[in-house]
Amino acid sequence: MLRATKDIWENRHALRSQFYVNIKTTVATTRLGLLWWILDPLLLMLIYYFVVKVIFDRGGPNYHLFALCGIVTWQSFSRSITLCTSSLTSNAGLIKQALVPMVLYVIISPLVQAFFYLIGLMIIMVWNWPVLGFQTIGVFILVFLMVLMSFAIGLFLSIFEVYIRDTGKLLSYILRFGFYISPILYSPDRIYEIASIPDYAKTLYSLNPMVHFITAVRDLLFFGRMFDYLPIVITFGVTLCIMQIGLVFFRRVSPYVPKMI
Repeated sequence: MLRATKDIWENRHALRSQFYVNIKTTVATTRLGLLWWILDPLLLMLIYYFVVKVIFDRGGPNYHLFALCGIVTWQSFSRSITLCTSSLTSNAGLIKQALVPMVLYVIISPLVQAFFYLIGLMIIMVWNWPVLGFQTIGVFILVFLMVLMSFAIGLFLSIFEVYIRDTGKLLSYILRFGFYISPILYSPDRIYEIASIPDYAKTLYSLNPMVHFITAVRDLLFFGRMFDYLPIVITFGVTLCIMQIGLVFFRRVSPYVPKMI
């Protein structure tokens, strides 16, 4: 991990350049530019609000904001993971020509998505400004954790995509499944309160880090209270362990990547 940190720091100018390029490229791919990244989660929120609140008469007070917290968070995570997966194959030309550590190509996507994630969180903050307080600073802790989680998983998936080109396609189905087993449109308490769900299934559900992550976001920006630090600390610890394993795996396999891509 120290070696990766050193590589990123020594190549911070290249990282900064790629960050700006990716931001401009991402914004330029839509007619509305940066405005689309504001409208996209809002439109999804309207769709799910109509289905859940209007048709099924579910949800609760301010369900639109409740759902928006989950949608913005999941979008950032899923996009980051998806882009990390193709980070090496999509930069094949640069990898063969530029003498920069390949780990930079993996970390850039989580950083770019963190920028757009902050935009989404700011929408929620402006909309629900009465609950803001000193605890709102905790948002930056969660954004940092999001970057680490995406980077840790991306270290593996980026290599898998080089050797198994259908990794990205399979990932789309996994992320779709993850959308429904994460508390994006509902509270995790609903799962724990259903008697027909066996205890082992509830335990497996609680191991999903997005359960605690989305709950923490809602605690800060929807309820206006500090999140429970214990699940977040545990998620940090597990993420760092996975990242260390991923860096060792990435370092051993990456020398063969230029020939494979």
